[in-house]
Amino acid sequence: MISPCWFTVIASQFLSSTTVAFTPLAVSHNNIYQMTSSSFSESSTTQHPCAVVANPPCTKDAKAVIFDIDGTLANSWRLGYDATVVVLQKNDLGHVPINEEIYHQTCVYPTPERLARTAGLQPGDDNFEEMGETLGAQFDEYYVQLVSLATCEFYDGIASMLSNLPSTVQLGALTNACVAYGYAVLKVNTDETSNSLKYDRFGSIHGADSVPAAKPNPDGLLVSAKELNVEPKDCIYVGDAIGDGKAARAAGMMSIGVTWGSNSEDKLRDAQVFDYICRTRDELQELLPQASTNNES
Repeated sequence: MISPCWFTVIASQFLSSTTVAFTPLAVSHNNIYQMTSSSFSESSTTQHPCAVVANPPCTKDAKAVIFDIDGTLANSWRLGYDATVVVLQKNDLGHVPINEEIYHQTCVYPTPERLARTAGLQPGDDNFEEMGETLGAQFDEYYVQLVSLATCEFYDGIASMLSNLPSTVQLGALTNACVAYGYAVLKVNTDETSNSLKYDRFGSIHGADSVPAAKPNPDGLLVSAKELNVEPKDCIYVGDAIGDGKAARAAGMMSIGVTWGSNSEDKLRDAQVFDYICRTRDELQELLPQASTNNES
């Protein structure tokens, strides 16, 4: 039986004269089933309002959900921005232009590359990698030390949304920051709060320094899927950056972009790398697997 994920067959007007055939058709990386008919060509589907691709995958049946952290789970951009300013000043780079817009634009890169670019260097410059590693190490140390609920608290509704995922659905996190930062943010937002979400609910946590290659490469997501013992096609990756969508697509995962982080809805739509784009946490929760009231407390 084919699950009517985000479409409804409007067939009543055809019942007396038309036989509708459903033929499985592999589409892209999601193995989506497409409805076809030998008797009519008029579209009879209703697209989910958050969908940005034709025939989007059914996210409700996912076996694992993996999240980006900054700008997706945690409202932490100010912490990253302030830490960047401190590192630049510490290295006599206080003259380098930096503002919120520049910070968000460079957040698509792993920390060493982001800071080297912010310092005015470009890939291929003689000391690009050396400068990036130096600034990145200082940033990571400062960044992790400043993690608290005051600097990187989960957005409203995130903790309850994660708590409401069925216990059978695996949960993971992948950030382009260092893995120690990922540990710290998730720890302070779970076991150190009064909400019901526990740190050990995350079966896989990784950063750019704990996987073979950072996003937009798929390596981190593939490592996460393997640790969660779930096939990539059965995973959803949720993120706020174009690189998140690119990584998910390259890994063969379903993808959901969110607009409350570093990028606008228009920018995410124009990139054409996500299956869905959500403006609110309610929209995101509606797309995720939900606990059954009969089986889950």
